[in-house]
Amino acid sequence: MMNTNESAKDLSVAHLQLIVCLIKHGNACVASDELGMSQSTISYHLRRVRSIFSDEMFVRTGKGLKPTERCLQVGHFAQDLINRVEEELIHGNDFEATHIERELSLIADDTACGWFGELFVDLQKALPKVNLCARPWYLNALKDLDSGAVHFGLHIMQSGIKGIYDLEVVPCYRLCVVRDGHPLVSQGEVTLEDLAMYPVILNDLAGWNNNGHSVMETVLKNHGLKANLVGRLGYVNSIFSALQGSNAITYTSAVSLPKDLSGLTLLKAPPALDEVECNYRLYISKTRYGSQETNYLIEFLYNSFKSFALGKYERPEVAPLIRKC
Repeated sequence: MMNTNESAKDLSVAHLQLIVCLIKHGNACVASDELGMSQSTISYHLRRVRSIFSDEMFVRTGKGLKPTERCLQVGHFAQDLINRVEEELIHGNDFEATHIERELSLIADDTACGWFGELFVDLQKALPKVNLCARPWYLNALKDLDSGAVHFGLHIMQSGIKGIYDLEVVPCYRLCVVRDGHPLVSQGEVTLEDLAMYPVILNDLAGWNNNGHSVMETVLKNHGLKANLVGRLGYVNSIFSALQGSNAITYTSAVSLPKDLSGLTLLKAPPALDEVECNYRLYISKTRYGSQETNYLIEFLYNSFKSFALGKYERPEVAPLIRKC
């Protein structure tokens, strides 16, 4: 059996390409055509790959070659290495953003999903060959970012908590929303006591609302109060619709506000809530971190969302109500 150093010396880009191709097609004949290798060459490299990784790698089944768990792990990093070779070594001197042709997978906090439409337009203008696949943030999002199943994520995080593959974009400024004619409209703002008295529909800001640890519940508890929660809705647009039929209050990011505010009134939030600083943060999959293409896309996404968020914050009906810490 080869030791680790001998295995590394024997590994080539051709081996990596073969692994990725066989995982994709599960058929040696298709791999032969796609890679321009003879069947005997495919068989030879497959034997070498099995020896290098001390694993069967592919098991023959009635439906073709099925990758082992070890093979899938190797394949994930193999694709990344192939991308790096192509982007940084072969095409490193002729990188042209308009030539980027790929699917761009992106997930975002529910309050930021209104950005997807504007981002799509921005991409069509600057990167016409990029196919955007965007969806709301979900339970295993960070795990998928870590594995490379998702390329980028945009989420809210409290200030001061820093990760490795992320970048703060803009602050997350918040306010309260009620229906037109709500009893609190005349006072122009919401107090902590109001949140304990009036019904509250909780918006899942930054995923902090699990097990009673939301910003609102934590701050109220610290002041000896308890929010009068009547609902927790994951989609903020559903909350805006629900408000119009009740005296409920919600506390959310100004980024989430719809263009049409008909039937809704915006109010200042309690200062104690706004004092909890948080930011929209762009998360980058570590599997592609550092390439020219990724660096370009980071800057592109950063600028696109920053422009979108600042446009929301600068609306005349919003700007006087948000407290910028």
